[in-house]
Amino acid sequence: MATQANRPERGAPKATNPIAHVSYERRDLVGVDPPAGGGGKELVPVTAELRNALARSMGDAAEQIAAEARFHPDVPGVMVMRLRDVAVAKSHRPLTLISEANMPQAGHGEINEMLVAVNPVSLGQLEHVIRARTTKAIRNNLSAVDRFEAWDINRRLPRYARNQPLDQVFASFRQIAARLMVRLFSHDSAATTNLVIERFEQLLSTHRIPAVRLPQRTGPPLFLLTMNDAMGIAAFSAIVQFQGVRQARPEPRILPTAAVMPAAPMPTFVAAPPAPGLPVVAVFDSGVNPASAQLQPWVASRDTYILPPDTDFVHGTAVASLVVDSRGLNSQHAYFPTAAACRIHDVCALEVYGAQQGDLIIRLREAIPKHPDVKVWNLSLGGAEIGDDEFSEFGRELDALSDTYGVLFVVAAGNYQNEPRRGWPAPAAALADRISMPADSVRALTVGAITHLESAASLVRIAEPAPYSRRGPGPVFTPKPDLVHVGGNADALLQTGGIGVNVLTSAGTVNTGCGTSYASPIAAGLAACTWHSLSGPGRANPLTASPVMVKALMIHSAQLGAPDRAPLERRYYGAGMPGDPIAVLYDSDSSFTMLFELDIVDSMKWRKSPFPIPPSLIHEGKLKAEVIITAVYAPPVDPSKGAEYVRFNVDVGFGRLSTNANGNLAFQGCVPAEGELGTNGFEEAQVEHGGKWSPVKIYRRSFPKGAAGNVWALQATLLRRAFEPPLAQPLRVVIAVTLRSLDGNPNIYEEGRRLLAATNWLNQDIAVRIAVPVRA
Repeated sequence: MATQANRPERGAPKATNPIAHVSYERRDLVGVDPPAGGGGKELVPVTAELRNALARSMGDAAEQIAAEARFHPDVPGVMVMRLRDVAVAKSHRPLTLISEANMPQAGHGEINEMLVAVNPVSLGQLEHVIRARTTKAIRNNLSAVDRFEAWDINRRLPRYARNQPLDQVFASFRQIAARLMVRLFSHDSAATTNLVIERFEQLLSTHRIPAVRLPQRTGPPLFLLTMNDAMGIAAFSAIVQFQGVRQARPEPRILPTAAVMPAAPMPTFVAAPPAPGLPVVAVFDSGVNPASAQLQPWVASRDTYILPPDTDFVHGTAVASLVVDSRGLNSQHAYFPTAAACRIHDVCALEVYGAQQGDLIIRLREAIPKHPDVKVWNLSLGGAEIGDDEFSEFGRELDALSDTYGVLFVVAAGNYQNEPRRGWPAPAAALADRISMPADSVRALTVGAITHLESAASLVRIAEPAPYSRRGPGPVFTPKPDLVHVGGNADALLQTGGIGVNVLTSAGTVNTGCGTSYASPIAAGLAACTWHSLSGPGRANPLTASPVMVKALMIHSAQLGAPDRAPLERRYYGAGMPGDPIAVLYDSDSSFTMLFELDIVDSMKWRKSPFPIPPSLIHEGKLKAEVIITAVYAPPVDPSKGAEYVRFNVDVGFGRLSTNANGNLAFQGCVPAEGELGTNGFEEAQVEHGGKWSPVKIYRRSFPKGAAGNVWALQATLLRRAFEPPLAQPLRVVIAVTLRSLDGNPNIYEEGRRLLAATNWLNQDIAVRIAVPVRA
């Protein structure tokens, strides 16, 4: 049997211990401390040899850009300024260099790549600056640049297609997909961007290529070009060599996150009819069989985009049954949630053999506004494995839809079905098992799978990551998956006999299968129940449930029920597995949790102090406790910025306040600890180990020997990317903080609430209408 360290006891949450919600108050904002040092500096000596090397690489890039520009001389080319590894921080960006060369930015590539728009005049100016300008600012800028490159045909094509004969690339694309997906550059100047779109559409018209335009929230539309007889090698070559194209690749095909189904049926599904007022989960899938007598009472509404024979309702029915009664289907197993049943909004939109990405985007755009009351959407589907440097088109689409309609997408992490099979612990050599698109969506709640049963033949034991469950990180080391739930176990042939998850079939029987398809709807049901509980009446102060708040509570619940895992383990587990609805919204006697909502701008910092510390956690003047923090926010994003898609970062810290030599209060962070890997040092280390630009931050630290401090505080500050203007509106951040006893002291919650009541903080119970039993 598996070690139960995978699911430690967190103390029983009690319905008499609601989490405290602390509202935002303007008086919590204070001025940002002036930065200590920083700014540009000469990172390497700017010698004549360095200037010559930079000029040569710029000249090579200029030749490639000029060769493509002969067809469309009025459209700017794009050049890559590749920065040194030590120069990726904002303070080292060569902004003076591009200003003197009159080269507007054109987005961002990889984490160490700035993109700039160029023409023959600006390239000449750049060469002059490189060779002749000697000001301190220019020397600093030149020392930050490693080389220049052209954004040429190789950068427009997927990595696997680069440096291959174009006719071979074209032939392989036609075999892979029916349409070519093309994204254009978004330039600083709207007039330039419009010119790029106009010239590209003229190119399509010349070659008589039909196109579907998918408008985007910002920037040019996404073009889906039919790869029919009109698109021969000449037209394809013209498209991929057009200097206004950022990316050209086969349109991805999206599939159900496949589950293995044995033929032998099991006992029938006997869920009771739904109680009045249950929350609703939208199941965007292959549809619930309309003839299913068991599920029909649970289907609150329907929206149909495909019909048989393009669907057989198998996958959609299985997924929906787990939203309704995952625990009842699975013999009341303790890993499945109690009292988390939800009704279904059935969106039949996924063909049985998968769908083209663009078609699914169009269907989502149409389906979501039809039912504004449905706030949680389950997507048990996935496409290709994500990349390192950019977020997927589908993931970015989910981000835009979430912002537009205020919905939370719960997305399966995807299934790894290749060989070699993975056991546990994961092998040291990385497998090709990164999460699949659109699980890289930064707004979505991404769900991996763990197991609840095992056998002599199973690849992993109970409570370990399922052998097919894909891992993080997402692009640019964004932590994914966010959490896990039960998806079933499997053997080396990915068979699930006796160790999988029971689901309802479209024929009305119960079969066993496995997949992140099954973990996702269980988590979606918990999210919908959480949202439903937050949105009830009877509060003293207004509280608006939101995707950010629900996501924060779900991830925080998972943290509370999980051990403090190593970074490699977290790439499969995420924060862990959330508890029942009551565990998401209520505390145990041995812990004290507060959920903070705050609005922050980049000219101020937010701070709450003195932080109420339960007296039983103080021993001889030191804090002896475990501190667990989850912070979630939805920052502005920009698809044109590549690796810098997320435009704002929020730093959160829990620590002590003391008076410095100037008589001012100084904050010393303890969680995360100052000096921990990823919290200082080069930008790459911050991104990789600290998730610097991730909109989800999770921290935890135990103080078994105690941490001295008289006044404790929770603090948040905001940082924006280079070229990003200040926020027009404050950014809403949700932070959950738990102080937990190391010895199970049952007085912590009561002491914490008593101290909170003695403050002048605006607070209330977060839950007002949930009444479910705590499962054994």
